[in-house]
Amino acid sequence: MQQDSAAEKRLLDALSTGDISAITAIYELYGERIYRYAFRMLGNRADAEDATAETFLRVIRRSQDLRADGAFRTWLFRIARNLCIDKLRQHQLLELPSDATYGSGEEKAALKIAVWEALGDLPQDYREPLILCDLEDISAREAADVLGISVPALKSRLYRGRRALRDKLGPAMEKAL
Repeated sequence: MQQDSAAEKRLLDALSTGDISAITAIYELYGERIYRYAFRMLGNRADAEDATAETFLRVIRRSQDLRADGAFRTWLFRIARNLCIDKLRQHQLLELPSDATYGSGEEKAALKIAVWEALGDLPQDYREPLILCDLEDISAREAADVLGISVPALKSRLYRGRRALRDKLGPAMEKAL
């Protein structure tokens, strides 16, 4: 994954000096990815929107502490992760969003539901690396930093999580084929 761009560094510098308009551009860069991450962690639109908004509010509140040193994305995802964990502790339940649409075809819909449920059933230690690396396409190093673990520990969790997901999806995959 590429490092922070020069334009992003300028935006972070502008925000750290009090230029609040820079948050709009930063949101354009990361808002959708943070929302997708929060949605996948929390399982519903309302909580994901709340977590996304709170993530960027915290960026604004801490803008004086920002450094354009290449760690911004990791810091941003760590904020989102912590907010999601707090929200999960409040709910202790992952559920499919009631307004989700899965496209046409009963098999396709059933498979997507099965994947979502299987992902939600995984232990958090396996679910988070899968979401960060496989769904959000974040590098192993960055994901390890977000989770506060070593890269080998992350890779172990990814391996175990993928295996557990494959085991849970076995029957659903056979039905879809």
